[in-house]
Amino acid sequence: MTDREFWEWYQDPMTDIYYEPCSLTGLFARFHVISGRDKENIQGALDFAYRLAKCSLAKFDLVPDEDPLSIIDKLSKNIPTDAEARWLWENHLFYLVEKGMTLIEECNLKEETEEVSPLFKAKLTAMFEEHGVGFDKKAFVPIQF
Repeated sequence: MTDREFWEWYQDPMTDIYYEPCSLTGLFARFHVISGRDKENIQGALDFAYRLAKCSLAKFDLVPDEDPLSIIDKLSKNIPTDAEARWLWENHLFYLVEKGMTLIEECNLKEETEEVSPLFKAKLTAMFEEHGVGFDKKAFVPIQF
């Protein structure tokens, strides 16, 4: 993963959800996830959520006690273009929990920046590797539409 891809897919979105919950379609609007046309980007959004949930960095707030992985499974089966599926994608807001917020703070990322933080990238990459969800893997919950 290039530094630019890391910034677009991980650093910038995680900084955004540090401040307020956001839907995956909102976080990845630049990749046109809501249109449902680019399956690779939709899968990328689900992989983002899966990695963060697996590492206990973030969760969904619509049903806080529901397992985030079951929500990701529901999203994987619904293309975000029809009304019902769009509701699912838009109303399952994703947010950082304490561990994720601490990571942002430790890496001094509370301020928006266009620069990749080498410390953040190293820590997040190590965390993903430790939990078996490294960048060499993808499609943890494959899209099914």
